[in-house]
Amino acid sequence: MILFKIALIGIGGALLAAVVRQFQKEYSVFVLLGVCLFLSLYLVSNLTVMIDFVEELSTRIPISQSYLKILFKLLAIAFICQISSGICEDLGYRSISFQIETIGKLSILILSIPIINSLLETIEQLL
Repeated sequence: MILFKIALIGIGGALLAAVVRQFQKEYSVFVLLGVCLFLSLYLVSNLTVMIDFVEELSTRIPISQSYLKILFKLLAIAFICQISSGICEDLGYRSISFQIETIGKLSILILSIPIINSLLETIEQLL
């Protein structure tokens, strides 16, 4: 039911931005940003459920807290870059959108190096 409400807010915001664009093109950007900000804040407010699950999982399985922090940072980078890229693309700036996506992917790769290194060490120990 919540997902249905979020979908309706997104569709309603897109329709409102389209109507505003016909009359005042510069204000449609603010409508778009407002809807995206609202949906992003809703996403962040529901992350506590996932954080609680990961903490419970970490008590069952011995996972380093530093790896969990890295995973949350990776998730945040992915969401921020996807939302920012989508906004830039909607505004007609595809080159900026591409740059945001590329920088986000490189940031994820760089941030995941300790996890990849740990995985390789584990494989070496098994062999």
